[in-house]
Amino acid sequence: MAAAQGRDSTIAGATVPSAVRDTLKAAGGALGMEFRGNADNIITAEFWGSGTMYSFGQAFLPGGEWPASKVAEYHVSLDYSAPMSMRVDYVRSNPEGQIRGGGGLPLPAPQRVIQVVSIDGNTRTKFAWNETEPGGGAITPALAAARDRQFQFWTMTPHAVIKAAVDSGDLTKVSKTASGTVITFPLADASCRDANVFKNTPDCQNARLLLTVTLDAKNLVQKVETRSNNPVLGDMVIETIYSDYKDLSEAKSGKVFPAHIVQKQGGFPVLDLNITKVDLDYPSIYIKVPDSVRAAAGQQLGFEPVKLTVKVDANKVADGVWYLTGDTHHSVAVEFKDYVALVECPQDEPRAMAVIAAVKQNIPNKPIRYVVNSHHHFDHLGGLRACAAEGATILTQAANKPYYEKIWTQPHTIMPDRLVKEKKKGIIEGVADKRVLTDGSRTVELYKLTGTNHVDTMLIGYLPKEKVLIEADVYTPGPANAPAPARPSPEAVNLYDQIQRLKLDVQQITPLHGRLVSIDDLRKAIGRSSD
Repeated sequence: MAAAQGRDSTIAGATVPSAVRDTLKAAGGALGMEFRGNADNIITAEFWGSGTMYSFGQAFLPGGEWPASKVAEYHVSLDYSAPMSMRVDYVRSNPEGQIRGGGGLPLPAPQRVIQVVSIDGNTRTKFAWNETEPGGGAITPALAAARDRQFQFWTMTPHAVIKAAVDSGDLTKVSKTASGTVITFPLADASCRDANVFKNTPDCQNARLLLTVTLDAKNLVQKVETRSNNPVLGDMVIETIYSDYKDLSEAKSGKVFPAHIVQKQGGFPVLDLNITKVDLDYPSIYIKVPDSVRAAAGQQLGFEPVKLTVKVDANKVADGVWYLTGDTHHSVAVEFKDYVALVECPQDEPRAMAVIAAVKQNIPNKPIRYVVNSHHHFDHLGGLRACAAEGATILTQAANKPYYEKIWTQPHTIMPDRLVKEKKKGIIEGVADKRVLTDGSRTVELYKLTGTNHVDTMLIGYLPKEKVLIEADVYTPGPANAPAPARPSPEAVNLYDQIQRLKLDVQQITPLHGRLVSIDDLRKAIGRSSD
């Protein structure tokens, strides 16, 4: 490993206690790592495998396990030198048996996914992007994923874990417990460290993560655990478990690697891999940050990185009805005589606050009395706590209410949100099959959507006077004038059937993903004629 960036302390440094140095050397030695100072002989690494991936926060039932998909041809390339980088390349396909839950399931065909992250060795600026071919093809910046991918870089292999412990220098501690030797250290970005105090900003959340590493009797890394901020779960436990160590290299170099890796978030697995081949003997890996990604991050010509902005565009659908769109997730604001009803506070607090600001700008001097939550998937409920702090009553399908009340009691100490800072308690009301909001002149009808395999707690909204339907996930329109899909989505078919069953006279649809469309667009997408 290259010298720790921006740090005086190394594994051989005088400020690092001998017990820590000896433990790290023993743990590295068990993996085949040879140290000279704080550098070691594992510069690059590759491994291959297959297994199961789970879509975090996308359970069919509130509080249920994350839905599974199969992963094959799983190939990870890691470069531990500066700039540190990782490419994860795999093929994702549908699981066996019944498919229920989100995460884009069911997939129309096997899907190749290539995700990349690069971490500048001096500034620790993080770049993330997606590719259609390794090192090329179509490049899509994924700046919002950079922090999570950086964390994945440091916990994907036990070798990286030991490197990170070495990099933390005098902040790394060692203790003995009944379960074995325990190493603790912060994932300490130099740019986020100021006199041992870590800046409490989203960009520095990883620096505030305290990793707890457990070694077994052979000094092999058994488990890594930490807590990370999640807008839904608060201080969320993240675990990586390594087992069944073997020499999986073709050359039988004597360096061992776990044949089984399991990662968990929020109490359930998100990845379960069986490793079949490993190369730790200097495989050739070259990952260069594309110019388009640097430009998107504001790094072209050495500019300071730009901050991610939250985009909200207000589009008037009807008198008093606003379609508040973003890059991926949308909301709908409905004006009543004395208040506003807002459908969806998605993603996270920054998104929610931007949506609230857009409501106040377009419908001034009226409080947001109700916020309708479409369903319990995390990307759709991540901003609810901020909207509850605004004073709005949360309306969600009745089966969600006990789950929301439970998770809202969980601590949010890593990144305290608005609900914590303002010491408020959210008000949540359940909607069974139907609820009507009205002031005599305006009406919004809420219905539980039945027959869907996406989620068991879906609410749709309908404005009878305006003939507008509000729905999430079950129908996401493609680009205008695009041909109808070869196979109609079962979820879109079910939505149309439920519209007919409920006798809703829909003319416009405001999807919470996608674009404003007409009922004819839905008919075209599912191959139906006008009824």
